[in-house]
Amino acid sequence: MGSYLSTSKPEPVAESCSSHTKNPKPKKRKLNDFRLDETEFSDSISIVQEYPVEPGLKTTCKPSKSLKPELVTPCRKKMKSTSNYIYKTLFVHGENSDIKVRALNKDWPLHKLYLCQSPYFDSMFKGSKWKESNQTVIEIAIPDQNITVNALNIAFGSFYREEIELTPIEATNVLACASLFSLDGLITQCEAVMLENISAHTIVDYYDAANLYGVSKVSQRCLKWLCQNLMINEEIKLNSINLALFEKVISMNELIIIQVETDLYSLCKKWLYFNLVDSMYTQDTKIDSKSWQKIANEFFKNLLINKNKCLLEYDEFKKFICIFKKIRFQHIMTDLPSLRLLYSDRIVPVDWIEPLYAKNWFNLLFIDQDRLSGEFDLDLDEFESEALRFGRMLHDEQPATWRWVGFNYGVDLLVTHAARTLTLKRNTINMHSPYKGLLSNKTLLRIYYVIKLVELDPKGNELWSKTTELTCLDLNRSEEKYVISVETKVKYPILLNLFVSVHPFSHNYMYNNNNESIVEQI
Repeated sequence: MGSYLSTSKPEPVAESCSSHTKNPKPKKRKLNDFRLDETEFSDSISIVQEYPVEPGLKTTCKPSKSLKPELVTPCRKKMKSTSNYIYKTLFVHGENSDIKVRALNKDWPLHKLYLCQSPYFDSMFKGSKWKESNQTVIEIAIPDQNITVNALNIAFGSFYREEIELTPIEATNVLACASLFSLDGLITQCEAVMLENISAHTIVDYYDAANLYGVSKVSQRCLKWLCQNLMINEEIKLNSINLALFEKVISMNELIIIQVETDLYSLCKKWLYFNLVDSMYTQDTKIDSKSWQKIANEFFKNLLINKNKCLLEYDEFKKFICIFKKIRFQHIMTDLPSLRLLYSDRIVPVDWIEPLYAKNWFNLLFIDQDRLSGEFDLDLDEFESEALRFGRMLHDEQPATWRWVGFNYGVDLLVTHAARTLTLKRNTINMHSPYKGLLSNKTLLRIYYVIKLVELDPKGNELWSKTTELTCLDLNRSEEKYVISVETKVKYPILLNLFVSVHPFSHNYMYNNNNESIVEQI
């Protein structure tokens, strides 16, 4: 194996050299501004050699100025790596093998000394209770279907060298082998490869493998990736996401909603359709938004034999209730076309929707009439689980202004993006609004908001993000206030995710004398 050699400034040669010194050893010197990373360390070595001095030849402490610079500059030479030699000789060619490992109908001539790096093999060879301790051929049963011959070859080869060559698609198979043989170093390398290659094509396999083999860092990163990409990445195969994972993602407060809550409902409906008709959806299937909705509506209609029942009321579809329970229907009901969609789809039971009318009416009366409407407080956990959610993709730095559909209790908020700055404005009756006749004209209104901005790389991995705290904002009529800015280093497009509430989520008059809610909690 190579090692670092000192190659700082050349030290002066001794004034005289003994006549009997025929082959002086090379002196170790530091290389100026030279660094070797772990991948180069085992393969590189620096050699600095001084030429022997003839007896009687006078030398000086300083090199002659007439010498060319290349003659006194240390040279780096590559030598044959000990690690590569060991790998090729002992593992690839199996020379001097003292144990043969058989698995998945393949034999590997290996060496006990190297295999003992694994606690699995170390206890096997050194433990008297193991029959394999005295055998020259051992057969390993492989119950895990994730383990392949190629993965075993990579795992066994890792005993003989410090580095491995691993493609992203092999990472889960090698991780399975590393977990079986308790190879912590190999598990770490698999983890690094997986973290670098999370994408729409690997996300589900990586998440499942990370959960199965206890690589929590990868599973957490996968969940974060899904929260940021689920509603924008068209390459994600929805039918590959199982019920448990889909429920987990859409229940997370980190989920980025693009457009409004109705779009999350549509995504859940789309996921349900593709999971029920898995055979109709393949990697090459291209279905635009209008086409799939038309096909899905016809599909669900054919399932509804009983006209008095909704889809989730049928026993065979009740397992999907957990998915649609995560949707905040109280915010969908503030938009008439969205409300009509809920009734026409007949997926969600009517019993889920009707109690929310009373709750929304309480909120409207609070904003319009309650003297505390400008002084209420909110808890962060409650806010994140109940607030109105909407989002947008900011494609460039061009100025733009949005309002999101929905009555929103008479509060018309405008979000403006200009010069890398975002502002919130309270729109009132003196400006154009689709709800002009219903806008609240109170002098001061209090709102709470949280805004998150995210920049993603081409694979959908986060490069930069910025999130505000839960912020209270008091807005007068037609008042506009700054909320967040985008640093100049950030490149567009970026995701905008906004949580807003203009009212508390519970009111004292919504409970009876026994402190029981008079409105069914959905």
